[in-house]
Amino acid sequence: MSNFISRLKNKLHPIPPFPAAYIWRPDHKGEEYTTVLARLHTILAPATYFEIGSRSGGSLALASCASIAIDPQFSLIPAFHNNKPVCHLYAMTSDDFFAAHSPTAIFGRPIDFAFLDGLHLAEFLLRDFINTEPHCKPDSVIALHDCFPTDEVMARRDEDDRSRPDKPGQAEWWTGDVWLAAEALKKYRPDLTIIALDAPPTGLVLVTGLNPASTVLKDKYDEIIASFDTSPNPRDRFRAFDASLPMTATSSLVTAEDLNRLR
Repeated sequence: MSNFISRLKNKLHPIPPFPAAYIWRPDHKGEEYTTVLARLHTILAPATYFEIGSRSGGSLALASCASIAIDPQFSLIPAFHNNKPVCHLYAMTSDDFFAAHSPTAIFGRPIDFAFLDGLHLAEFLLRDFINTEPHCKPDSVIALHDCFPTDEVMARRDEDDRSRPDKPGQAEWWTGDVWLAAEALKKYRPDLTIIALDAPPTGLVLVTGLNPASTVLKDKYDEIIASFDTSPNPRDRFRAFDASLPMTATSSLVTAEDLNRLR
């Protein structure tokens, strides 16, 4: 009966089609991003894991090694610990964390694997990357979330902005404009290896070939931030960025050999 009522309501009040002008790219079709993160933990077998933006701890629970997690508003599930030998929780912003703490000093060694999923604004992700890379090794992997939004609405700067219609079933999706930070990495750091994965709901970017001594992004930070506001058409700018990074199917990343091939 409930299905009948639902169909009747849709006939009486049909849901308008999502505006084509808002669509930036097709929906992602690969494996869900946490599945990919879990596989990366298996492939990399990290001794140290660093995470910004833990909130409930779902992604933190995937790690079984020494870990550092940063979030100003933790709401952790019991499974977050997952037999880790040690897990450091910092209930603060990432900027405050880096102003007072050193991941290398806490771990006693560099970061092997990092996942950056903090505040969904480009300048914050860029700073998180700038602050994380010096604590990594060249072959460490930094994963970035939400860099491939599928439409303009989820990529809005203000999460509370409801001036445009949400795509049905995606009303809670919000990536912000962090894709601009990934664009900046590609433009200003051609030495990096950047791998784009077709992981729902909003893509996953892996960055390796790191240079802990690089100051390029820090030195050009103001220039990069200023460049974020120079495009009158963000959809066209995003599509150019999207086209510049070949999208890799998540099924192509199963073994350590696969990752080495993509590096």
